[in-house]
Amino acid sequence: MTTSSKGKSSLTRERYDKSNRRYVVFVGSLLIHFIAMAMPSAMLGIVYVDVIREFEADASLVALMQSLYRGIVFGGGVVAELVIRRVGEFPCMMAGSLLGSLSFLAAAFSESVTTIVLLVGVGGGCGFVFAAFLSYVNTRRAFQGHSSINKFLSSISIGAGVGLFVTPYMTEYFLLEFGWRGTFMIAAGIFFHLNLIGIAVKLNLPPLDKTESKDFKWNDQFAVFKKRGFSIYILDVSLFGIFGFAESWFLPDFLVSNNYTKEDAALLLTVSGIFNVVGRILAVLLSSFFSRPKILYHWSYICLALALSHALYPYFLQSHPVLIVASGLYGTCFGLLSSQGAPIILQSLPLDLFPIGTAIEMTSYGVSTAVGGYIGGLIRDLTGGYEGVFYTASVSSIICSFASLLLIIVDNIYKRRDRKHVHNNNSVSISSHL
Repeated sequence: MTTSSKGKSSLTRERYDKSNRRYVVFVGSLLIHFIAMAMPSAMLGIVYVDVIREFEADASLVALMQSLYRGIVFGGGVVAELVIRRVGEFPCMMAGSLLGSLSFLAAAFSESVTTIVLLVGVGGGCGFVFAAFLSYVNTRRAFQGHSSINKFLSSISIGAGVGLFVTPYMTEYFLLEFGWRGTFMIAAGIFFHLNLIGIAVKLNLPPLDKTESKDFKWNDQFAVFKKRGFSIYILDVSLFGIFGFAESWFLPDFLVSNNYTKEDAALLLTVSGIFNVVGRILAVLLSSFFSRPKILYHWSYICLALALSHALYPYFLQSHPVLIVASGLYGTCFGLLSSQGAPIILQSLPLDLFPIGTAIEMTSYGVSTAVGGYIGGLIRDLTGGYEGVFYTASVSSIICSFASLLLIIVDNIYKRRDRKHVHNNNSVSISSHL
């Protein structure tokens, strides 16, 4: 009976692989990255200025909208994975998307800053964390066994890159025409489309592998750290989350305080945004190159390039052409690193641990991002300038590079030991036969 069931399942999977339904899942995941991961983050950084003006509130309080949202969406991965195991993927996708869109809609009618922060930051974050997490899991399921699975896992992040670049212009137009309340209402309508995307993805997913366990096991949470590559990756992600956004957070104020204009800062951020998308596209086009032998090996020089881009800002502050080059280099490296997370997890862990690995990665990234702004601000307060922030970010990228180099060395040591062990076993086997 079991053999018959397995044969039927494999036959259904074979029929699925011959269809084009997996590409519907891919497009859905791409749109989820655009709508749930990029749009709110980019939009809230602009809308909060109008909220401050209307309520005459403290900037630190209103800024919690964005920090809470990012912290929960990225930092709630482990909790989201636990809830999904208990409740199911589709109910979580539907309920979460509805909660997030209704939270933004309710915020548009709120008369209290605290209520707005809670609705947008907590309500929106708790709702959209499920969509963000499932975008990786569903893409992996749809392309499991496909020779270009790494390419498609990297490609879905292009949606976030385009969203981060396009959303500021959309938000400025909406604010000009409808105000911040109207902008939130329009955003809620856009976010509601996540429910439609969820339905489309559900209808085009492959048959569920019955061997996959839905039980939550703490042993699985710690088993992933026994893999050297995954442990190094989480270290890199944590440092990247803390210091990788130094330009987005502090570059405008750093430039304006050194006799540059807001237009100059906007130009550099635009250059960075364009090359961010370029970096994500390069990660897709060169996925076969980066996958040999391991993606993390290539981070040894990508992170060095990122470190150089951080250091160029304070060192060549008076040279505008160099700052433009630094922004292009930073955006390219940022795009490359951001789009390679899922392929790295797939390369580092067994398939059954991929959801847990993704959840832990999102949690590490979210928590580190949440504290990153505070740490950067603290460095600025202690040193009296932003130079220390960018140099610290550069040093953290160098540490990531050295961690990848260390992984290369340790992997080679274990490979030699394994070869020697196999050789000794073969010698013993021949001797016993003789």
